[in-house]
Amino acid sequence: MTSLSLHSHCQALETEWTAIQPQDSDRIASVDCSAESKLCEEFQISSFPTIRLYQQNGKPYRYRGPRRAASISGFLQRMLRPAVSHVGSKNTTSFLVDDDVVFVAQSAPGDTTLRDRFTTVAEKYRDRYSFAISSDASQQSIVTCYNNPDDLQRSTIELANPASLEAFIKLCATPLIPELTRRNEMTYYSSGKSLVHYFIHSPSQREAYVAEMLPLAKKYHEYLHFTTTDANEYPDAVEMMGLRRGATGLSVQNPSNGDIFPYTGRQKITAGVVETFLVDIIQGRVKPWGQGNVEHEEL
Repeated sequence: MTSLSLHSHCQALETEWTAIQPQDSDRIASVDCSAESKLCEEFQISSFPTIRLYQQNGKPYRYRGPRRAASISGFLQRMLRPAVSHVGSKNTTSFLVDDDVVFVAQSAPGDTTLRDRFTTVAEKYRDRYSFAISSDASQQSIVTCYNNPDDLQRSTIELANPASLEAFIKLCATPLIPELTRRNEMTYYSSGKSLVHYFIHSPSQREAYVAEMLPLAKKYHEYLHFTTTDANEYPDAVEMMGLRRGATGLSVQNPSNGDIFPYTGRQKITAGVVETFLVDIIQGRVKPWGQGNVEHEEL
């Protein structure tokens, strides 16, 4: 059973939660903790909203992903199957597209330890990603990751150290265009790369932007982090990046020297417009915010 603890701050989640109920009605329950305080205390729920899955043995799993119907349904589906599935020539292809991020391990002849190490990591991250062990023959032990939203595939043979396997999982699962939050912002600010911020007001805006910018993010991934930020949740961040409060817009930031370059052109934000803007910054045609930056209508 998956349960949701409701509070006045949960209104933004209600539409998403309602969307998943018809397809998983026998597994979904909602609890209003303002009316069922004793029940919520019994389940040690102290913050709202909280989404948890309770399996038949009573063990709870906390949902940590985006508060969106598709993401919550994905969490539920992967938690209903084993932490590690088994695939072969007949079902590998279908398994690889069954989740956003999928990891498949193949053992070399005589390798008796990969299965245990892989299973340990899979049990830790099963709520977020899908894991399988392949029966197909392999000359060396290898783990391959398929990041389907970003259309990226990576492999590693550095499997002797459990820490390196876990680092590989985190690397491959990190979105090419992440959502910037207070929780993860230091990871990107301390990377040594400049950030291309885009402020959005809805999930549909983010989806359209990511689809448009993904090729550009791949092209410049060694030098830039493309990110999105929820302008509703972080309105002050919009102004800090030189944009009008409440606006949907783009701004480039160099954390190493503090330079900020808000895009002030009037053209629709497309990959071509953004790449031209980046080149103009590099070539000095756009001044940092506060240093005589003017609109560049020719972009």
